[in-house]
This record gives sequence, structure tokens and C-alpha cells, in this order.
Amino acid sequence: MNTTETDPHVLDFHYRLEPLLRLSDHSVIGHELLAGANACPAFNSPDWYRFYAFMVQEIPRILAQYPGLLFINVSGEQFIDPVIFDLLRQYPADSGRLVLEWTEQSFHHAQMPDVLAAIAKAKRLGYQIAVDDIGAGVDGMGRAIACNPHFGKIDGQILMHAREQAENPHLFMRGMADSLRAHGITVIAEFIETEADRHIAVAAGVDIGQGYLWTHSKVTVAG
Repeated sequence: MNTTETDPHVLDFHYRLEPLLRLSDHSVIGHELLAGANACPAFNSPDWYRFYAFMVQEIPRILAQYPGLLFINVSGEQFIDPVIFDLLRQYPADSGRLVLEWTEQSFHHAQMPDVLAAIAKAKRLGYQIAVDDIGAGVDGMGRAIACNPHFGKIDGQILMHAREQAENPHLFMRGMADSLRAHGITVIAEFIETEADRHIAVAAGVDIGQGYLWTHSKVTVAG
């Protein structure tokens, strides 16, 4: 889904909704909200403030139209930005359907204690938490263990490497998935483009998938 906001009083915002599906039965469990028509925009801080403010009105409309969870990307720097966090507080977190997806940031970042404190506060407000980019060169596993999220998203590069394994390609990502599941974290895999990819992810113990396989084919959302 692509949506454009045409209100002349705000920026011309675009966003996309990508479905997340349970791999066992292809049922839609929710969507990830991605800023930009095709790629994340290079907003400065004031423009991000306007975008998150725009979402105060937009998110309730999305929740009314699309059942299930709604994942919203938030970087570590954005979590500790008081303007953005105050805007997040205005979203209907008490619905139990909103998931803040912590995007890539080094686990050894100097402000990590502040980020973890903000995530803990977001949990108390009713948000679920997802950790993005696990396996992407930053310590995503460390971030996941540190904040005890509801969801852990294995970076798409891991599945891309798994495809290259001639035998038992699922073993490339199995250890990572097992580690997350051992901590009670629901595992998501990105970049699932084919049924073969889905079978690799299922064999690796992944619960939920996201990718081209569904974004470029008809997806039925139960309402």
C-alpha cells in the first residue's frame, strides 16, 4: 500500500505498508509502516518531527482499516529525542497493536543506556518492541538480549547468504533463530522472495516472514 498525504499544511508525506505473515499458514499478522514512497526519505530532524506528528492522525486510520499489528520504525536517536518520544506517547499504544521497531544502532553506542531506558518506558506505555537488523554488522543480538523485545528481525542479508549454501541452507540462520526463541522472542525474517526462501526460514525455526513474495502478490487480510 502506498499512501500520499496532500494536505497543503504539511509536507507531502508518503509511506508504505508491508505485510508480515505467519510462515506456517501465510496468515497476515500485521504490517510494517515504512516512510517514503520507495525508500526512506533523507529528512532532517524538523521534518521527522512533522512526519511523526502527521502519524498521530494517520495511525488510527491505518488501525481501523488493517487488522493486526502495526510496526513503526524508530532509531535509537529518535527514541531519546524528547520531541519524537512525546509524539509517540500520543499514538494509541494502549490498543496493544503498536510495535516500535528499533532500527540499526551500535550496541556500544555511548547513549545506549538512555535508549534502553526509553524503550523500557515505551513498554510501560503499552508498546510492543521489535529489534531490527539482527545480523547486519551491528550487535543486533546484543540489543535484543538487552531490551528483551517481543520480536527479533533477522536481517535480510542472512537469508541471502543462506541461499548460497548447497546443503542444509537453513542451518546458516538456525542458530540465530534458536537463540532468539530461547529468550522468548518471536522471530521474523526479511527478504523472503520465493517459496524456497520461505521453506528455508521455516526450517530455520522462523515464525514470521516479510518480503517480495507477498508484497508483489495478492495478500488477503482477514477483517
